[in-house]
This record gives sequence, structure tokens and C-alpha cells, in this order.
Amino acid sequence: MLRARAVTAENWPVELEQAWKELAQNSPAATPFQTWEWHTSWWKQYKKARKPYIVTIHEGEDLVGLMPLMISGGPWRTLRAMATGASDYLHPLSRTGYEQEVAQELKQHISEMEGIDVVDLHQIRETFPLAQGKDEARTLDQATCLVLDLPNTFDAYLATLNKSLRYDVRKLDKELFKSGRASIEEITEDNLTRGMDTFFHTHKQRWRKRGLPGAFVGSKRESFHRDWSLQAIRNGWLWLSVLHYDGQPVGTIYAMKMGQTCFYFQAGMDPAASSISPGSLLVGYTIRKAIQEGLTTFDFLRGDEPYKRRWKPQHEYKNVRIITTSKGLWGKAGQAWNDMGGKIENRVRARLEGRGLLQ
Repeated sequence: MLRARAVTAENWPVELEQAWKELAQNSPAATPFQTWEWHTSWWKQYKKARKPYIVTIHEGEDLVGLMPLMISGGPWRTLRAMATGASDYLHPLSRTGYEQEVAQELKQHISEMEGIDVVDLHQIRETFPLAQGKDEARTLDQATCLVLDLPNTFDAYLATLNKSLRYDVRKLDKELFKSGRASIEEITEDNLTRGMDTFFHTHKQRWRKRGLPGAFVGSKRESFHRDWSLQAIRNGWLWLSVLHYDGQPVGTIYAMKMGQTCFYFQAGMDPAASSISPGSLLVGYTIRKAIQEGLTTFDFLRGDEPYKRRWKPQHEYKNVRIITTSKGLWGKAGQAWNDMGGKIENRVRARLEGRGLLQ
């Protein structure tokens, strides 16, 4: 029989570190966004007045499930997943074979909480147990994630692409790179600071082309990713690569690897170098690396941008938002507020996903 308890102490990073890390290693659905490292890095920057509420689920003495949540105060008290906004997936961690039971126990625990006006869980994949079953929650589509099954060889994969994209990717083995005019540098811990500096710079260049600030505005976001990237690279999770052309960095790809999956997180490029298609070169390079290392999946994460579909992902999954409100005044107010926020989110997403950003 499973039992759930909540960890609310401010020293939760110390209390849960070892058990959390062990559970992540034994959870087949674990992504970088479920790791202790991701959440501790996020909490350092965004804690504010939020209170930790981390649900741990045990069978006897064994930890079989974990969901990092937090409580926000204000006119209405809201329970959300920790790292909401920054994370592409926010499902609970579950030990192999316990996925259904963990989801059920988590739902039961949340339903019995007192003093919560709104439960607002973001970025739960529609196929996961937490998003399924009949209850009083409202389930809203929040994002589309495109996922590619990787074949055994890169040549086999190239054969699936259209002629123009295949031509661009094959530049990796042509004169452009053989002559030394272009090269791709894989960032290591020794030059991580420079690599992240280059990433933030090229990411801003990419978005300024459209008159937008990009996804990393503000010192807190940069600090969060710098802290996370250091921990990730030490664990072998970070794949950060820089494309150089004529001696200058003109593109960067920020990807992560966990288990048998490579996760494409973000990218940056100098629009002045669009003639060599830096985005296509970097994505193609990273997919080739994933195949060479025996990975089976390339996950483009949330965002249904047209350029992602050029890479022929076979799967399209919806991420959903699950909202439950109390029947009191503050519950109704919180629901109205979240409905308005959801509409704004949808409009922003439609604008950002309207056309491709990579070339």
C-alpha cells in the first residue's frame, strides 16, 4: 500500500537530495525537468514568497514517487508544480511499474489538502496517468510536443528528409567544414562560461530579428540556466554546441540528454549568417550525435514551430494544464484569473509558433 506525505521544510534540497536522485535514475519517464538539480537551481532564483510542498510517495520505506509542488499566497492560495514556466514537462517521478499508482495517490493527496483555492498543474503530457481519469479537474491543451524516433544510422534518417534540408545537413561533410571555414565546437566544463555567454548572445540575435526579446530576459533566468548547466554538464546531461564560421560564433544549440532521449531545448543564431543555414547545421549535427551514441528518441519539446516539422517527427503529443478550484469566492476568482492567463498564453504561443525561427 502506498502512502503520501508532504515535505515542506526549507531545507528540502538537503533532505531529499539522495533519494530524489536515486528515484530519477529509476524512473523511465524522467527528463531533465524532473531532476533534483533542475529544481534546486530554479528554486534559488524564483523562491520569493512561495512555500515548498513536495509530495513523496512511499511503499514501505521505499520512495516510489515524487512530485515537487509549491504554494503561492495572495488573495487565493494556489498549488502549482515547482519550476512552472521554465519546464517543458512537469509530470511526477515514478519508479518503473508504479506510474498509475503514483498518479492516483498524488491525486488523492491533493484532493484532501485544506486551505487551497486553486490547483494549477502545467505541462502534463496527455498520455501520462496524471492527465487521465474522470474527476472534477478542468483539462486544457497547453502545448504541442513533437518527437522523433531515431533510426540506427544517420544515412537512414537523412533519406527521410526533403531534398533542401538534406542538402543543408550534408554540408557537415562538405567543403564548408573540410576547408575549416566552419566548425562545430562541443562545449565542456572548462569553457562552459564562454559557451553560455555565446548561447545567450546568439539567442538574442535570433529573436531580435523578429522584434522580440527572446526566452531569457532578465538576470534571474540567465543565472538559473548558468547554475543548471554547470550541474548538467557534470552529470553528462548537457549538449551545448557552438557553430563557428570564418572565426566567429554564428549559432548555438542548447540540448540535453537523459536516458535514451536527446531533448532540444533552445537555439541561437546570427541572422547575418543565414546563408549557411546555421540552425539546420546544428540540429542536424545534434541528431547525428544522438544516433551515433545509440539514443532512440529526439524530443523537440513544447512548441509546434514549422521548422521542427521539417525534421519529420513521427509523434505529436499534447501537454495539458489541469486546473481544480474550490467552490468558495477565492476559488472562483482564481479560476477567472487563470482563464484570462490561459487566453494570453495561447495568443503568445500562436505568435511565437507562427513561423520558423531557425534556418
